[in-house]
Amino acid sequence: MSAPQNGPQNGPETPQVDERILLGLRSFRLPAWRALVQFGLFATLAALGLSMVFGQPSRPEIGWPIAVAGLAMALVVPALTTIGGRQRVELFDEGFSVHGLFSTRHYRWSEVSDFSLASLLPGRGMRQTYVVFDLSGDRGALVAFNRFLTGKGRSLPIGIEPVDLPGNAVTVALALNAWRQRALDSKTPQVP
Repeated sequence: MSAPQNGPQNGPETPQVDERILLGLRSFRLPAWRALVQFGLFATLAALGLSMVFGQPSRPEIGWPIAVAGLAMALVVPALTTIGGRQRVELFDEGFSVHGLFSTRHYRWSEVSDFSLASLLPGRGMRQTYVVFDLSGDRGALVAFNRFLTGKGRSLPIGIEPVDLPGNAVTVALALNAWRQRALDSKTPQVP
């Protein structure tokens, strides 16, 4: 992982996006093509298991469990994460909810920092950017380690995109910052 990139609000390359569009976004999910990638990955594992069962020398005691586990995961993982929409982020006036595979966390806009970008660096052509943020009062070894890697203690699911329009991690970060700023501005008393 790399250090955080220029955030959506503090980099010179910030795209100008109509704030009404950003404030109209209420949900981010994994795109459908990820289900195909996940299925293909685990189907490959199942095929490796079958090649162990029917190959020379035959190893059915190892191959069948691998084939069954690969096939089960090829069906279950895409169904839970992408098709079932389990991994998603929902926005509300008071805050947002991050739905992971097995847990859901709710955050208030006043409790979180601005949202910025970090990226995984397996290779230059495969770089994946995702959204990170800090939670006020957040401590612990895992948070400190994540903060060391990305500059922020928490991260949203990698690969989420807006449901209603095309976008990527930059769009997600811009929308979350717009929602956060609107919530903070509404709590600040206006001076005439």
